[in-house]
Amino acid sequence: DQDHKIMVLHLGSRRVLAGGIVAAAASWAITSTLRAPAGLARASCDAGMGIVNLEEVRKKAERMHRIYHPGFEFPEWSLRLIKDPESFERLAAAVTVYYREGDSEEEVMDVATFREPVNIAMGRYYDAKALGEAFGYSHGAYAKSSRLKLMPNIAIYCLTPMRRGDEWTEAHVINVIGFAFDSPQQPDYQYFLPCREGDAKWNELVARSSQMWRYIFQCARDKRLKRVYLADVGGGAFSGGLDSEGPGYFKLKDQSLGPILREFSDIEVAQLPRIPDFAFSAEGRKKLHESLLVNAWDPWSMVGNGNAKDNSLDGFFGRCTAMALLCWPMTNPWLRCQAVKSMY
Repeated sequence: DQDHKIMVLHLGSRRVLAGGIVAAAASWAITSTLRAPAGLARASCDAGMGIVNLEEVRKKAERMHRIYHPGFEFPEWSLRLIKDPESFERLAAAVTVYYREGDSEEEVMDVATFREPVNIAMGRYYDAKALGEAFGYSHGAYAKSSRLKLMPNIAIYCLTPMRRGDEWTEAHVINVIGFAFDSPQQPDYQYFLPCREGDAKWNELVARSSQMWRYIFQCARDKRLKRVYLADVGGGAFSGGLDSEGPGYFKLKDQSLGPILREFSDIEVAQLPRIPDFAFSAEGRKKLHESLLVNAWDPWSMVGNGNAKDNSLDGFFGRCTAMALLCWPMTNPWLRCQAVKSMY
């Protein structure tokens, strides 16, 4: 049966029992019934499932881990986090999906949920057949984009363990999705390019990019973090098409980020240092607890993308954190959504 009931906790705290996480108060209600593809229940923006079976969460995590091509998978140690219910729930409950006010919550959660394990310049390094058999889809929800309409752009905040060898810490990270111009097959490439400064497509790209930057600074304010370590989200390999068939990445960054920096002038901004080394440096140990690190994510993939075989910033974050599991609604039923003021 492909109909799944979503249970939303209205009142009461949660506590850990042997069978999973059960609401201490029995005040939950069935709010909707959704039809999901191939037996997969669509996640909801409402946080707090009435009953969470951690054994099922663990099985889903292990299934996804096996679907990656060897070497591309997220860290095996992150699977063990689920076996520590208290720590797992504490971290999972902090995760927040940011999206533009006015976007469809259903589409927002589709983009967050239906993620490909790996997508590097439209190269898919995973077993698509196994993904379909395990979770009911083989390609990400961003495939629903067209030349006329893009699926929502989202960001996901996470408080995550970070590891370097035998050293451990925790870090505040927001995973932000830049517009992808690294392949003509990318929906963003087909939607925006070619464009010229001042034309309608360029102006829309600037506004959408401002929305992306806003997620970062709104998150820092929400989480009471005084500093943002900023990355060139959408730059590097992602910007190839924009540099050749448009005004270029740095013009886009200047026009889209500038207004956000002026609006959030109370928040300090610095360039993101090398990850994970910075987190274990003297400066990092002093400032990490009050800082937001920015990861340049991907519209298609799980957080971390190709991990140890991916030399992008996303890969470096993925190989040293547990964000693949914490930021995926299939393995984190506690995550919540927050709408952010629209820039367009």
